[in-house]
Parts: sequence; structure tokens; C-alpha cells
Amino acid sequence: MRCVQAFVVFGLTVAGLALSAGVGGCQNQQKEEIPTRQAALTPGGVRLNLVKDQTTQAQVQEAFGPPDLVTYKDGQQIWTYDKTDFDYEKRSDYWTLILVGQGGDRVRSSSRSTLLIVYFNDKDVVTDYRLSALKY
Repeated sequence: MRCVQAFVVFGLTVAGLALSAGVGGCQNQQKEEIPTRQAALTPGGVRLNLVKDQTTQAQVQEAFGPPDLVTYKDGQQIWTYDKTDFDYEKRSDYWTLILVGQGGDRVRSSSRSTLLIVYFNDKDVVTDYRLSALKY
């Protein structure tokens, strides 16, 4: 009888250790984020920082940083900001029991692209701007 009790206790101990190791094996890696130049380059940030016929180039640069591209057309200076953010999450779940096991990896990713084009007059004041934001 003692042998059977010892076997049951040993079996429960092994099952408990396997279960705790399986639960401890669950891991969730944090999202990998590429650092962005400025947090203000969002639709809300653009509306807060750009006012036609009032905002200056210095204020635009303070809010969004240096432009990615500067072009000229019809006496206007045009600044372009192009930002893309990538979100990546990988999760590995593993549950292991003595005879039953389950495991797998799940990956979820998304991207957000923002394009801002700002038009300045000859006095370096914003005359117009275009914003395009896309999430996929």
C-alpha cells in the first residue's frame, strides 16, 4: 500500500512540476517599436500645431523636426514629412503535461504611415498643408 501511495504522490509531484513549467514557459514579447522623430506627427498633432497663414517654419520644425524632403514650386517652399511605424508582437504559448502537449507561436503586426506636406510662402509662413494617414 505504501508503494502505491508513494507512486501517486510522485506522479502528482511530477504533474505539478510539468504544469508549472508549462505555465512558466508562456512568454509574451513586448512590441518592438522603432523610435519616431516626433510624437506630434499624428493627425491630432498636425491640427494642433499647424494654422494656415500663422504658423512659421521655425514652429513647424520645433513641432515635427527637420523635414525629410524640401522642394520648391512656383515660389513656394514645400516640406515633406514621411513617417512609418511598425508594431510587431510575437507570443509563444506552451502547455506541457505528461502525455498531452500544446504549443504554438502567434505573430501580429501592423503598420501606420503618415505623410505630411507643408507649403510655405515667401515669408516662411504656412499657406497650406496636406495630411495622409493610413493604418494597415
